[in-house]
Amino acid sequence: MNNSFSKAIRDTKDHYHHLSNLNCIKLTIFLITASFFLQTKNLNAQTYPAGFSQILVANGISNPTTMAFAPDGRLFIAQQTGQLRIVKNGALLATPFTTISVNSSGERGLLGIAFDPSFATNNYIYLYYTLSSGTNNRISRFTANGDLVVPGSEIAILNLDPLSAATNHNGGTMQFGPDGKLYIGVGENANSANSQNLNNYLGKVLRINSDGSVPTGNPYTTGTAQKLRIWSHGLRNPYSLTFQPGTGRLFVNDVGQNAWEEINEATTGGLNFGWPAAEGMDPNPAYTNPLYVYSHGTAIGQGCAITGGSFFNPTTTNYPSNYTGNYFFIDYCGNWIDKLSINGTTVSRTNFASNISGSPVAISTGPDGNLYLLSRTNSAVYKIAYTNLQSPVITGQPQTQNVSQGNPVTFSVSVTGATPLSYQWKKNTNNITGATNNTYTINTAVVADTGNYSVVVSNTFGNTTSNNAVLTVTPVNQAPIANILTPTANSTYAGGNTINFSGSATDQEDGNLSANGFNWYVEFHHSTHIHPGPSAPSGVSSGAFTIPNSGETASNVFYRLILVVTDSQGASDTSYVDILPRTSQITIQTNPQGLQITLEGQPFTAPLTVTSVEGILRTLSAPNQTVNGKNYTFNSWSQGGTITKTFATPANDIIDTAVYFTNSSLIPLADAEVRNGSYSNNNFGTTRTLTTRNTTTNNTVFQSYIKFNISTLGNNQSSVKLKLSGYLLNTNNSQVIVQVQYVPVNTWTENTITFSNRPSPNSVIIDTVIIAGTTLQNYELDVTTLINSLRTSGVTTVSFAVTNQTVTNSNRVIFRSKEATTNRPSLVATGSNLRELENATPEILEVRNSESQFMMSVFPNPANDYLTVKYSEVFANSLIRITDLNGKIIRESKIYEPSEETIPLTDLTPGFYVVTLTGKMGQLTRHFLINR
Repeated sequence: MNNSFSKAIRDTKDHYHHLSNLNCIKLTIFLITASFFLQTKNLNAQTYPAGFSQILVANGISNPTTMAFAPDGRLFIAQQTGQLRIVKNGALLATPFTTISVNSSGERGLLGIAFDPSFATNNYIYLYYTLSSGTNNRISRFTANGDLVVPGSEIAILNLDPLSAATNHNGGTMQFGPDGKLYIGVGENANSANSQNLNNYLGKVLRINSDGSVPTGNPYTTGTAQKLRIWSHGLRNPYSLTFQPGTGRLFVNDVGQNAWEEINEATTGGLNFGWPAAEGMDPNPAYTNPLYVYSHGTAIGQGCAITGGSFFNPTTTNYPSNYTGNYFFIDYCGNWIDKLSINGTTVSRTNFASNISGSPVAISTGPDGNLYLLSRTNSAVYKIAYTNLQSPVITGQPQTQNVSQGNPVTFSVSVTGATPLSYQWKKNTNNITGATNNTYTINTAVVADTGNYSVVVSNTFGNTTSNNAVLTVTPVNQAPIANILTPTANSTYAGGNTINFSGSATDQEDGNLSANGFNWYVEFHHSTHIHPGPSAPSGVSSGAFTIPNSGETASNVFYRLILVVTDSQGASDTSYVDILPRTSQITIQTNPQGLQITLEGQPFTAPLTVTSVEGILRTLSAPNQTVNGKNYTFNSWSQGGTITKTFATPANDIIDTAVYFTNSSLIPLADAEVRNGSYSNNNFGTTRTLTTRNTTTNNTVFQSYIKFNISTLGNNQSSVKLKLSGYLLNTNNSQVIVQVQYVPVNTWTENTITFSNRPSPNSVIIDTVIIAGTTLQNYELDVTTLINSLRTSGVTTVSFAVTNQTVTNSNRVIFRSKEATTNRPSLVATGSNLRELENATPEILEVRNSESQFMMSVFPNPANDYLTVKYSEVFANSLIRITDLNGKIIRESKIYEPSEETIPLTDLTPGFYVVTLTGKMGQLTRHFLINR
């Protein structure tokens, strides 16, 4: 459990903490998105084009998130914990411009900066941050007074939607466009459904006036307050956006999930970029494809999160002219800078720099014509300068250090320039004998080594001197020993759990350390990268934090609890324990198989099996859909719930089946009207109408007959409707009641049926409908019970008689027939088609004598509380078994008598099951549905 922090770095490739001379630890908290990789500081040399150098501007900027240049040239840098820092005249000012109380858990905190177009006169600056309560993100306006904020000047201009327990995907990028409007990128708060919901701000780019009101020119002119402010939507986590000077083109960089990073052009409002249904390029014309995408990975040109972009269109620059107009962008994990050259619709990409300072979170074009880069790992901002000089240029300055006596210390410098280069280290302006390399090491520091250290770098074209690095050597001091007592290593967790922790520390000089020297941190490890974990209190020897139950849904995750203890002389030690997830498998099926479901809004074709962390909330949906011309309507989940449901991952593996109704629309085999009186022997089967009328006058009774082939329907239809399109001939009667009756005889044909030879309908009226008005309308008559009964009995053809109940001599009903070009009669059936399911899993028939000798039927189907299995005599003394669709045995027993067996089902959940009879003569299977 007590492992040194340096060992943790060696053992964990993706660990992003590092020690600074043992007594100082810099904890770099991962901010940007669910897919960011946090890596150790890249040890490879930076690679820039000839003449370019990466020069440190300022460091000591802990947890930076973004930066922006003020119109007067000052560089403002946001720290996640709420401090807004200023770099002025090349130096970081000691006093922050302002410190805001924020919630910085996970990816929350101070995230965005924008300067009012009239900043020179009104001194307005806009900040995007998470309220300390964590309830929501807010955009506020502040007033500057020189390098400090005017106390009490904050004015909240827009409160965004309430946040869930998930702390990731907050976005935060802001910039005023050339139209004077403020554009804001907002993340979807780890709920992908937000991105397509136009009634909230999440997963969107917003466009507002500087006072927060709705501007003219937005794409939506009616709707909720949120909808009116939306500029574009369908985004996951738009972490950076920027306008191109001169052209006004707006690029939005959207951090992807599993596969792609996107550069989206949002110059035009009202675009839908497709998330969560689309990531990267997608053929669906409803979505706007990115201008450019690159894939996830560790190969050249790949990465994990696009965290910054900048058009290089400065007013003046000494960069070569071919760089002007290019779009530079960075990746948090790839640690590279690439650029796009855009010529009309042609986009070409080339690499600009590799192995840059780790974990870049912003890139910007400065007013001096240089690119600036913000590094999360190094807590620093850099300038990328073009000198094209042969004389030496220092790109990495030696750093101030503090060590205890007896420990080693090393100073180093990074330089560009013509080789060979020579080095001379100095202490307090005096040359140090033999210190002529780019590094200088004191193997065993003593108090007398305290002083200022610098280096002079020379070549044949000139020389330059580095900044002073101050070395402070304190008296001998043994580092303390940190010990985490609880939780123990490899403890387990579920989403929503509260983790109690405690620790102790001893020091050779101080004895047992007080809690004042305790600092606790939580990392959330995901695959090869790290997310920020929940906030843990510091200055305590024990406490607690809560594992979120929403946000990241992957299972290759764990939490690392870190304790850093510091003694009275500043020496530190670190210990950590890993807390592992408890997982279970969720298998999602559809019936019939192969339909589409969505998980966290992303579409998948069932079946799908995912491993999920116990307690983590998952959102599952079974959308209605059309496949190969057939409509499928959601009926139920076997595990319960509505069509879209959010549930906590259970402790045990589950199978959840979405049961669908199949909508089948059948056209008639035959239809015809018949008339009495002098027309009683006439056939009207070829007309385009079906007429009904009921009168007391001869020659004026009209009836219609319709016949359907129903062999394709299962016997468990939830709804079967006879659909007719018709109207009243006139309004002498404002409405007429039409009835439908079952015709048991199906031998009539369309071209021979007459009033005289028509088959008689059953006297029972199946359903009625009121026909009103002279405008063609669709009407439906419910024939569900009849159809299910006929199909259970094996009947494959059904005939109906359509007649009028209302007696009227002056009006008739005109329906369209199957000969019409549109609005023809149909039989619309909605139900779980067991015939499809049985075809997908064929019966096993080892011996077949005849249907009467080798038979099994199950009813009722769908079943409720019981199932009756009827079988022929050859299955006496056989085994009867009920299994689920995965073959798991639910119930099994021996039957001894012929005829039938009744099986109780009250303990089974709704869904599809299989009943199997196995005997000496063979085996039969049937499927049935429990549908309560």
